[in-house]
Amino acid sequence: MKKKKLNLALDGGPLIEAAKKVEDFGYNLYFSYVFNQSVEQHKQLQDDFIEAFLDQDEIRMEQINRELSIVEAAFEATATMLDITEELSS
Repeated sequence: MKKKKLNLALDGGPLIEAAKKVEDFGYNLYFSYVFNQSVEQHKQLQDDFIEAFLDQDEIRMEQINRELSIVEAAFEATATMLDITEELSS
């Protein structure tokens, strides 16, 4: 209930721009963290793939390759969403 009152106060008050900047900052901070974790996961999968290749473990290579495809598709989807968001805010 208090949160709703706070939002109503910010909807018409002088703090709208500051609230938006704080919200954007929080979003960007979280996005940076999640993106960094995804990049680290991708690097680990690449290392795992090399290890499976050196061990000639074709089953593991196929499994890792599927996981890499999923992570890369997520990168592409995120890039598309960022482009759309940027276009809408321009």
